[in-house]
Amino acid sequence: MAGWQNEPFKVEIKAGEMKAFCMCGKSQNGPFCDGSHKGTEYSPEIVKAEGGDKTVFACGCQQSGKRPFCDGSHKKL
Repeated sequence: MAGWQNEPFKVEIKAGEMKAFCMCGKSQNGPFCDGSHKGTEYSPEIVKAEGGDKTVFACGCQQSGKRPFCDGSHKKL
């Protein structure tokens, strides 16, 4: 998933499905959590698509006020 660190990464979540997003920066499966945060103060952000499919944008720029989700902060870098 190279490139997601510098720009928004579109993630489609099907109805009823859950995704765990990483905020620790250590996951080898970024932007998804692989458990690498264990022993840190981080915990994954769980998103569940209830009531229908959902689209979210993850961003690894470390500037977003909505980490791990994009708020456009990377545009100022």
